[in-house]
Amino acid sequence: MRRYPRAIHALRADDMRRHPRVWVEVAVYNGHSSAESTARQIRTGDRVRHYLPAGAFETRTTPLPDGGTALHARYIGGPLA
Repeated sequence: MRRYPRAIHALRADDMRRHPRVWVEVAVYNGHSSAESTARQIRTGDRVRHYLPAGAFETRTTPLPDGGTALHARYIGGPLA
């Protein structure tokens, strides 16, 4: 099983807020279910407070040829004032 670097969610969320509507790779996960679970938590702000308020971020997951799953997200709450 390949090891991927851990996501630093605070940095990823800040970057997305600075660049609204631009897809950013959050992390690559070994398991598809882990990527999907984290994607849901980003969309709802559940357990990952950096992505609050709920609904401010969109997510997508993409299977990779090596068996991992990439998780991308973007801020859709609008530009910061």
